Amino acid sequence: MSKAAAEPDLKAMQDEMSDVRRIIDELDDELVALLAKRQRQIERAAKVKPALGIPARVPDRVDEVLARVLGAARRDGLSVEVAMNLWTAIIEWSIQYEERLMGDRTPKGDA
Repeated sequence: MSKAAAEPDLKAMQDEMSDVRRIIDELDDELVALLAKRQRQIERAAKVKPALGIPARVPDRVDEVLARVLGAARRDGLSVEVAMNLWTAIIEWSIQYEERLMGDRTPKGDA
């Protein structure tokens, strides 16, 4: 194969890589927007939970969220391992954030 024949293939691959990166950047922006929406709901929960006597960490709710997310991951073709790792981190951060927001109003124990 001549060098000239290989160059169009290289250009096509570079264009393909640029397209992949552009799409990933767009998806990252969408994920950030969704996580910001989720954070706002955590902030709402931190205002309501103390009045209901609910602590930031509710183990049954954590289990419920993980089960639902892992089911969605299986349905949509996302690695269950990736989903478990990401949502465990998201949930743990969310609980810690709620605890900070709730401060002294945090009920003790599991609800």
